[in-house]
Amino acid sequence: MKKLSLLAIVSILASCGGDDVEPLSVQFAATFGPDAPYVCGAEYNGVGSSDSTFTASGLRVYIHGVELRKSDGTYTAVELDNDGMWQDGTVALLDFEDGSGTCADAGSPETNFQITGIADTSDVTGLRFTLGVPFDANHQDAALAQAPLNLTSMFWNWQGGYKFLRAEGSTAGLPAWRFHLGSTGCDGDVTGGVTACSNQNRPVVEIDYQVGQRVVLNVRELLANIDLESNMMETPPGCMSAPVDADCAPYFTNLGLPFGGASAGESTVFSAE
Repeated sequence: MKKLSLLAIVSILASCGGDDVEPLSVQFAATFGPDAPYVCGAEYNGVGSSDSTFTASGLRVYIHGVELRKSDGTYTAVELDNDGMWQDGTVALLDFEDGSGTCADAGSPETNFQITGIADTSDVTGLRFTLGVPFDANHQDAALAQAPLNLTSMFWNWQGGYKFLRAEGSTAGLPAWRFHLGSTGCDGDVTGGVTACSNQNRPVVEIDYQVGQRVVLNVRELLANIDLESNMMETPPGCMSAPVDADCAPYFTNLGLPFGGASAGESTVFSAE
């Protein structure tokens, strides 16, 4: 099959009525507040309900379903590029750690702070995306998957699937703290595959946004109201998304996810600037 160039695709879409369809790059940044960029090995004071000193050591996020909101409330999809490394045309990986210092065990030196694609960029007032990997791609063999879903460090197992968000660090009380968000309560078998997950755990993020702004993941907000010095007995330090781990409740609240019978609220973790 003959492949079309990006210019040809843009021309075809424009001829179908999208006069403002054009290449789009959305920049992302990770911070610990408005004046503190996320840096591997950096220490951040006054974090969580425990007022902890937190040392960062890993931060990666999968997103998909990216859409632009127009002033009339309608949405238009962003067609993601397939660059063979960070995006496969459906899913994008944002990698905020550089594999140095305390991040040596979390990943590689390469980082990625953007998503790219094509979209109708006229009259944009907002941005919407889903944090995670779509169900139909979530339960494959990561060792055989195409990039960016080929990272075994971002994969639990065939039943649980991928870690949608992997954040790691340390405090005095929890030197091996980690937060891994992913689906739980998944049913199926190796031959038939996973058929359903009772806890999808894919938060939909929607923020006010104008083309040219950057999207900020505020880790301080992700850790707000969380005791980072103690942990529920017989559970991993932090939260592995287990529905029986009470430590997970504030993480889910901050991401706008339901937990333990509580209804979902609005995420405070993402914003545009």
